[in-house]
Amino acid sequence: MAGIGAMIAAALLKEVVQQIGSLVGGRIKLQQSLDKDLKEMKMTLESIEALLKDAEHANTNNSMRLWLSRLRDAMYGIADMIDDFEAGTEADQTRKFSIKKLCKMGPKFTLANKMKMMREELQGITHQYREFMLVPGTNADELKFIQMRETYSTIEDSIIGRTEEENKIWVSLSENTVQDLVVLAMHGIGGLGKTTLAKMIYNNNTKFEEYVRVWIYVSETFDLNKIGNSLISQLSQNESTYTETQMIHRSLAQLLANKKILIVLDDLWAEDDSQLDSLVAMLKVGKGSKVVVIATTRNEEIARKISTIPSHELASLTDEMCWTIIKQKSGFESRDDKEQLKDIGEAIAAKCGGVALAAQSIGPILETMPYNQWKKVRDSDIWKVSPSSSDPKDKAATRVLASLKLSYTFMPPYLKLCFAYLAIFPKGCNIYKGDLIHQWISLSFIGATPTFTAWELGEMYITQLLKLSFLEHSKTARFHYGRADVTAFTMHDLVHDLARSVMEDEILLDGNIGGNRCHYALLNDCSKTLLESRRIRALRFMGSAIIRLDDDAFASAKSLRVLDLSECSIHTLPDSIGQLKQLRYLNAPRVQNEVILRYLNAPRVQNEVIPDSITRLSKLLYLSLRGSSLSALPESIGEMEGLMNLDLSHCAGIKELPESFGKLKKLVHLDLSHCQGIKELPESFGKLKNLVHLDLSECSALENISKFMWTFTDLQYLDLSGCEQIKELPESFGKLKKLVHLDLENCSALENISKFMWSFTDLQYLNLSGCCRIGSLPESLDGLTSLQYLNLEGCFEEGENDSLMDRLSAISNLEHLDLSCNDGITCLPKSFCNLRKLHTLDISYCRKIQKIPESMGRIDGLKTLYLECCDALVEKPLPHPSTSFVSLPRFEVRVGDGESSSNLVCLQGTNPRNLEIVGLENVKSAEEAQSIKLMEKNILKTLKLWWAEGAERFVDDKVLLEKLVPPKSVTDLEIIGYNGISLPTWVIQHDWVTLTRMEHLEELSVSDSNGTPFRLRINNCPKLRMGPLVPRKVDWLEISRSDNVLSSWGEGTGASSSSSSSAGVLTTTTAFLTVGYSELPMQQWRLLRHISGLEYLVITDCCADLTVSPDIIPHLTSVSRLMIIACNISSLPHWVMDLTGLEELSILYCEGIRSLPEGIQQLTKLETLYITECPDLKKWCESEENKMKLAHIKNKVLVLFQSGQGT
Repeated sequence: MAGIGAMIAAALLKEVVQQIGSLVGGRIKLQQSLDKDLKEMKMTLESIEALLKDAEHANTNNSMRLWLSRLRDAMYGIADMIDDFEAGTEADQTRKFSIKKLCKMGPKFTLANKMKMMREELQGITHQYREFMLVPGTNADELKFIQMRETYSTIEDSIIGRTEEENKIWVSLSENTVQDLVVLAMHGIGGLGKTTLAKMIYNNNTKFEEYVRVWIYVSETFDLNKIGNSLISQLSQNESTYTETQMIHRSLAQLLANKKILIVLDDLWAEDDSQLDSLVAMLKVGKGSKVVVIATTRNEEIARKISTIPSHELASLTDEMCWTIIKQKSGFESRDDKEQLKDIGEAIAAKCGGVALAAQSIGPILETMPYNQWKKVRDSDIWKVSPSSSDPKDKAATRVLASLKLSYTFMPPYLKLCFAYLAIFPKGCNIYKGDLIHQWISLSFIGATPTFTAWELGEMYITQLLKLSFLEHSKTARFHYGRADVTAFTMHDLVHDLARSVMEDEILLDGNIGGNRCHYALLNDCSKTLLESRRIRALRFMGSAIIRLDDDAFASAKSLRVLDLSECSIHTLPDSIGQLKQLRYLNAPRVQNEVILRYLNAPRVQNEVIPDSITRLSKLLYLSLRGSSLSALPESIGEMEGLMNLDLSHCAGIKELPESFGKLKKLVHLDLSHCQGIKELPESFGKLKNLVHLDLSECSALENISKFMWTFTDLQYLDLSGCEQIKELPESFGKLKKLVHLDLENCSALENISKFMWSFTDLQYLNLSGCCRIGSLPESLDGLTSLQYLNLEGCFEEGENDSLMDRLSAISNLEHLDLSCNDGITCLPKSFCNLRKLHTLDISYCRKIQKIPESMGRIDGLKTLYLECCDALVEKPLPHPSTSFVSLPRFEVRVGDGESSSNLVCLQGTNPRNLEIVGLENVKSAEEAQSIKLMEKNILKTLKLWWAEGAERFVDDKVLLEKLVPPKSVTDLEIIGYNGISLPTWVIQHDWVTLTRMEHLEELSVSDSNGTPFRLRINNCPKLRMGPLVPRKVDWLEISRSDNVLSSWGEGTGASSSSSSSAGVLTTTTAFLTVGYSELPMQQWRLLRHISGLEYLVITDCCADLTVSPDIIPHLTSVSRLMIIACNISSLPHWVMDLTGLEELSILYCEGIRSLPEGIQQLTKLETLYITECPDLKKWCESEENKMKLAHIKNKVLVLFQSGQGT
């Protein structure tokens, strides 16, 4: 890999040359001799840069590797020398030393000597190179990298060439699903498309719609506990960290029991058969489960050993398929010279060896290349396969690596450095966008230009890496502490291998010793003192246990620029951290967090969470202490004058900011969200003149914002949502002319808004939701020329002038307008049709709005109109098949005569909180349902799906329902009129499920719920039988007009209708049970024999026979509240007297009951008695003779509506 090593050396050299150039022409005034020395060194480096052109094409040998290693060490040494000089110079300048005096003293003397040594070392390096008999030259045939377009589409290209194999695998699996455990492993070389094919199967809702699905990335390090914990976490939706295999087995036995589950084990590796045996044993622990496992692996032997059915070798793509991928990725069809390039492109496709990743990575680099460079890619020596290799798999692997190397070759130096740095992340881990860009900046891989900020450049580089398939969006991004909106990426294993090979001996892995030539480190244990670390520039720790750091943990890491402790949980930062003079990036969340303190059984150490020495880090650019138990910041924090990004979110213990905080004048990004102890900001806060992003959300104690806010003239993002104590915004607020995003949601005490705010011409997002005291808006709003999102939910009291609506129509670029929960609005004006760009309008809960003009239908872009609980609305533009918008939350599916599709597709692009789809029998194809992408409507909370009774269908109900899988955000699901005999298992995986009017439903897999309590209503499902697979816990259970459910609950588990329940019988724990409109005698309610923990029982409109056998009574003794409604009985059933814990008894509309049992006095805990519309019983209770029997009952409510009597 000498060529690759030369590339990284060249990239480093170019950065160092730029660094010297910046110093020579920079703001630090240099003595003449010093300036001359630097210029000479720059010229020497530029000469060596020419040598590297040839080294990139040289063959690998030990001498070349050694030479490149020495060159890289020299580059890092020069960079450190310059950084040290700049740090010392800037520090002395702050202490008022003169430049002239400074240049006569130590720093100049030290730098001059170091430069002399460096020049001599560089001369020796040049001499050594010539000894390798390589002559420096220009290499006129060198391929040039041409800048790619900066745009990137997150929409994936269609998958080429795998549909037939997907069908073969499905047939193989379906033939073996009678087995309790089916394992099919796919094997093939890296990059062939195994993971892609696994994703196709995993996401196929029609094939595995009854299966709960879990995706686990295994990686080269086989860790059975890690696999088990990942499985538990995804099934239970709670983080699992078991360290004992027995505990994992026990948990999985419960979670897998009676489940149908599909598990994908991606990139499976194992060192011996015993590991595979243990894995299979772990997947068999669920009694009654059906487990299908799809594994992907590069190792054919592993595939053969773990598969319970014949494994599947993934076929290579054809050359034509590879050419199709290259054409997609390179924009071939839009080129004017595509006819000239066709033959060359097909030849390049043939060199990809049928490997999808090879085609995907080579396509983007061809996009902007001219004809002659396409030829050079085709003819490059890098494609050549070793003559000694006869194995087709080896040849294919060589070709995929060749395509990746070519893509890397054509990268500019800055992108080569940024990509190579990805080697510091573990294989398969999530790489968070913000963290990555900040680390690149801190390592000087990217810096601001006159055109773009460093952050903007970082985003561009990520876009380029995505386009090259060197990064891909993460499928399993976890919640990043305190930040729910982060973007995460992963790398393909082969791409990760390339990054590691690029870094060669640059990165220290798996241990705290050795690697004294390494400049980057990824370690497991941060509790040990880091040895031989003086060269380390970036240090990242993988997930560590909760630990304490030694005081001298990082004392020797003098060159450290990046320290990432985000995966660790630490007690305190060591004092030695202040010695890291070059540190630019420090990510240390959750320091002395409450969870950590409990784990370590350690007391809170006030004000010692971070040492004062941290403020000596004058070069620190990024500091994150989010979620830490800070009570105060060091007063000396103002000395960190280089700090640009500070994250103190969720540090609820901070009460105030020190006055020195205002010295952080370079601060650009400040996050104080959820700092609920801060009541006010210091006056010095106004000195933070460079702030661009300020987040003060949920600072619920903050009473006012700085009157000096006018100084934040560059501020673009301001979040004050949840600041409930702020009463007014200062007049100076109007100076924030560059604001793009302003969030004032739930600033409920805010009484006025600066009149100047309404002229913010750059403002795009404004949220005033819940600001109920702001009063009237100004007469003119047309100054908000860029505003796209406006939320005025609940802002206006009743009686507000409707002229506000006319003023809103002047905001011409508005796209989303939320006016919900405003009773002051009675109509929408015709002028709203002027909002030509409006796509979403929400007037839900505007209970007095009476009219929506028909002209609203002329807004071409209007897609969604929310009308929930608009009770007074009498005129509205009802959706019509020809209209462009939909009315929500109730959407009626309709189809016109002779039309091939319904209007269901109008729900595309909507994302409501509540949705009711009525008339599903009118949907004409399953594809219509799939097109609305219901799963992606991630704020949806309640969903109702409704088929009309007796209506003819175009699409089978079950087929249609399989395409309407809702997102996990849905908590309340109701399905009405479904006529299938079974339901998909996902139906029960919501908090509240209601099944209504399902005449043909016979089976329901409630045991496939995710194991957490939920609420279930079953209404008018006469054929439904529950059988043995019953839910373990239901918080709320209602059964109405569904007698088979009552009589079959737990059927087949061994408990007969007359025998007592045995220890082996499955029971359902529920606190609330309602049974309604049952014609079965209560003795036949088998459900009662399988129930425990019942507290509230309601029986309504049921059979007159409410007697039960003695074996049922023990299941009812826990009842504390009983309600009997409209039952044709003459007396209370005898078992009521056995409810010794009964606290509340309600008898409603039971006119046949004339008295209470004689033993009513035995119910000593009974505190409340409700009797409604039971005339004879009311008289009985009111007689003097019986009042004594009821004297122990504190609250008695006796109501008879017919006579108007009540006591």
